[in-house]
Amino acid sequence: MPTRYNGRYVIHIDETVQRKRMNSPRKFAQPLLPFLRDGDGVTAFEACGLRVDFSRQRLTQDDLARLVDFANGLGLMEAHHAMVQGEIVNKSENRAALHTSLRSQDPASPHFDEVKEARDRAYAFAESVRSGKWTGCRGDTITDVINIGIGGSEVGPRAVYHALMGLPQPIKVHFLSGVDGVQLDRILYGLDPFRTLVVVSSKSFHTRETLVNASVVDEWLAAAGITGSSRDHHVIAVSANPDAYKDLRIPEENLYPLWDWVGGRFSVWGCIGIPDMIALGTDVFDQFLSGAYEMDRYVYDAPVAENISALLALIAFWNATRLNITLQCVLPYDERLRIFVSWEQQLEMESLGKTTQADGTVIVGNTGQAVWGGHGDESQHSFYQWLREGTGRTSIDLISCEKPGHSHEELHRVMIANARAQAEALVTRDPSMPWFNGVTTISISDLTPKTLGALMAMYEHKITMLGTLFGLNPFDQPGVEFGKKLSREAENRLREDA
Repeated sequence: MPTRYNGRYVIHIDETVQRKRMNSPRKFAQPLLPFLRDGDGVTAFEACGLRVDFSRQRLTQDDLARLVDFANGLGLMEAHHAMVQGEIVNKSENRAALHTSLRSQDPASPHFDEVKEARDRAYAFAESVRSGKWTGCRGDTITDVINIGIGGSEVGPRAVYHALMGLPQPIKVHFLSGVDGVQLDRILYGLDPFRTLVVVSSKSFHTRETLVNASVVDEWLAAAGITGSSRDHHVIAVSANPDAYKDLRIPEENLYPLWDWVGGRFSVWGCIGIPDMIALGTDVFDQFLSGAYEMDRYVYDAPVAENISALLALIAFWNATRLNITLQCVLPYDERLRIFVSWEQQLEMESLGKTTQADGTVIVGNTGQAVWGGHGDESQHSFYQWLREGTGRTSIDLISCEKPGHSHEELHRVMIANARAQAEALVTRDPSMPWFNGVTTISISDLTPKTLGALMAMYEHKITMLGTLFGLNPFDQPGVEFGKKLSREAENRLREDA
């Protein structure tokens, strides 16, 4: 019989599923819980230059089939289609969630014309900076960009920049997020203000950290004599607040739009990406969007049983609700994806860390997992001991790139060998113990702008689908807003006490 969970029915598994140790031709001991690979059926799927292998996850093919039936009965794909088509899916804020429209190549997609107009304008500006047509107030070419933002306004473009930046870097991007003055000093040290462009990114333009940092950087520009109309050569803003240009004292033409139907953590595809457009080039950014769009089309059309985003969501749902796995570890074996971990962490934890369902019902049981991780090769020598033999249960996404981003063949050979070996080592445990891991391997044929876009879009779809499975709203962040409120109150008390 199905088990009641969060007001919905989930899969019930016989508690006698535990298996005895048995002789096996496999080199490693048989695990306590079955692997997907132990049965007959497909365990890996390919799309858009990505290969996702679920064979080391802890469920049977029958379990997976029942999960697929559950998703189809719940209307998982219908909910996904409704989101893409522009229906109100962010119920608490009465908004659509149309991040897919930011990268759509279909003229029939919602808001296509205004998105294209904004992108064309952003592209033109980025190319004018890259070509030297846009200069500082003295006619100097721009060599450095300071991106001021926090959360989705910062970690998304930083992840893309870190993944795709080349050597040399004619224009460098510096990401200023928190209000730690040490970070500010390290960024400003050695920069020429006359060769620096400042991009202030905030959806609401009410984010305290961003506004304070913008004010301090403005003082740095003013100290160099960059004020008044001269300042217009050095400061632009990206915001959904139409009055942002007034607050920042810049001309309206220096303001680039966001929209209330795109959440900050889903916004990297739009004008939030202007620093990346400048540093990487608009052709590269366009390929990034194209890869995401290809993934969008695939996810929209593929049935649940063959849909990598849907399967990622279903297995995460299984792990959280049935196996009580509350941790998700992301391990990219590629330096270029180091910041991707932080992006995915915000995406998942801010979207799914909720205590109530969309209808206000208090949630009973696990929802989203705590996401953490790091560069795979380095992490082998820090926390892999805990993953390998610690007293916890963890779901692991291990990501590798078949083609290296460098010319050092021996280094890449060692890296790939480590990735393949650890994928097996991390699921090899004494079957008498109650602790275990489940590993999904994601292999990227070649980390290009297109496959990076596909990878990030794949995870976005996983998270929004998990919102449907858990019955919660993955597009709001009431806990974040509550923290902001308390921070403002604490700051006011400190000011009064000064």
